[in-house]
Amino acid sequence: MDSGGPPTAGAGGSLVAGAGGGARAGGAGGNTGTSATAGATATDAGGEAGVGEDGGAEVMDGGAGKDAGPPRPFDLSIWLLQLPIGSGTSPITVAPPALATFSNIYFYRADDGGQMFMDPATGITTSGSVHPRTELRESNATGGAADWSPAGTNTMTVTGKVTKGGRITIAQVFNGPQSIPLGELQYSSSGFTLLYEEAKGGGVSTGLGNAVPLNSNYTFTMGLSKNVLTVSINGKQVYSHTPSAAILGSKFYFKVGNYDQTSTKGTPGTTANSIVEVYGVDVAHQ
Repeated sequence: MDSGGPPTAGAGGSLVAGAGGGARAGGAGGNTGTSATAGATATDAGGEAGVGEDGGAEVMDGGAGKDAGPPRPFDLSIWLLQLPIGSGTSPITVAPPALATFSNIYFYRADDGGQMFMDPATGITTSGSVHPRTELRESNATGGAADWSPAGTNTMTVTGKVTKGGRITIAQVFNGPQSIPLGELQYSSSGFTLLYEEAKGGGVSTGLGNAVPLNSNYTFTMGLSKNVLTVSINGKQVYSHTPSAAILGSKFYFKVGNYDQTSTKGTPGTTANSIVEVYGVDVAHQ
């Protein structure tokens, strides 16, 4: 799918960047990437219900990666990447300054210009999550979490497709202070679902229909604007809900990528359980 395929796993399970970069991002067998390097820290407080703060694992060389192929399809300067590798309950993350040139077998460019997010069947998770992920978290320039108010206008529009997998969270509106997703947009080939959650373990799922087969493009917009959570799919609004007053006092950020709900914690694999391709991400705040 990418130029010459994604970077491959090297001897001993280390994940080796492809042509143009010889860096390694942690170990595929759960090896720790703990050396301090440019712009790569574990600061994400993201995840599903019950996910706590990430630990301190770091990418060994966040600035390396495959430099062949088309340019990145969207601006990565506001995103922090969490990977399904690392050590214990400390997944490796890559901060914005390093992310523009970072590539490995979980996060790489495709020949058609898309950004590929691969999640294995097993991988490293945060302490409260049972699912590993290859996912971007909206961040500030130094990699800290974004924190915007729902009273403003806040939207994220994504164009992409799922090329492999079953039930995958492809985007989130995340409640930072409570460390839970307010809204998780999940994909399956039978249709989209919105998981709404104001308290840990208290999620309610709503089927949104709009079935899109594997390898077929979709466009969706998630928004938390003027204190209303909305979802539109292929240009049509399919969900609207006003959170409680207590929730609206929180600060939020967006997440996008591949948070595979069928993957589990364990020794990181190097074979894809699911793949999400993203062609564009447009985040707007007013």
